[in-house]
Amino acid sequence: MSKVIVQTGQFKGLRKQPLHNVLIYAPTIIWVTHGNKQLWWHDTTLNFHSADWLMLPANQYLTFVNVPQQAQFYSRTLTLHEAPPVEWITQSSQYERNEQPRVRVTAELAYCFELLYEMNQQSLSEETQRQFVLGFYAQLRDEKALHLLFPSDNASMRERLARYLSVNPGDEHNIETVSAHFAMSRATLARHLAAEGTGFREVLSEVRMNYALALLQELRPLMEVAVACGYQSLTRFSARFKQQYRLTPYQYLQTITDKPEK
Repeated sequence: MSKVIVQTGQFKGLRKQPLHNVLIYAPTIIWVTHGNKQLWWHDTTLNFHSADWLMLPANQYLTFVNVPQQAQFYSRTLTLHEAPPVEWITQSSQYERNEQPRVRVTAELAYCFELLYEMNQQSLSEETQRQFVLGFYAQLRDEKALHLLFPSDNASMRERLARYLSVNPGDEHNIETVSAHFAMSRATLARHLAAEGTGFREVLSEVRMNYALALLQELRPLMEVAVACGYQSLTRFSARFKQQYRLTPYQYLQTITDKPEK
């Protein structure tokens, strides 16, 4: 099985969806195509519609409200797991003109987005995926927007760990086996994470909460979502979800459907 270079996602809503502390663990593009996203950003509110993308580097925590239009909200995401050439980032930021995390959607960018979004439905080799993604990065570089996703060419340990855990969030991950994947000892991994102000269990929990949002979007029963995220207790899962997002899983389901299942 080839490595996934791009992960795709979609989010729907019938009612306002206020969410807090949503972790963006890898560079991500969000494209709202129906309704708008009100993002709290550096002490101000930014609105995102279909005409622009929200461009997010790794290790961001978002607080936002998804606002439906005519009882419908819809957005799609591209999460990128391949870094561009360092010189492309430099070229993109050389004439930086945008302090906000947004880029205007051009016909060329929209074409590239659709291409990558559909790519996940094909059984393409890792190298083929990589070449498509590099083409997209080249277009973002030319639009002076690539550096918004990649302000630095060095991925943090937190980002690398979250990326690894996100492949199978519900598995019984432990620091011993995961540290071996990164060819380091448990103590070394813990030390790297501590230097970045986090820990193994914290990153795992946040990745699982992100996964929970995606599963709830599919209208899965709550207990099924809890188990898929590594919880045997619905009560514990609901408490952790509310701690992260400030609303319960059931309250979140109520923003998506008129008939949520418990």
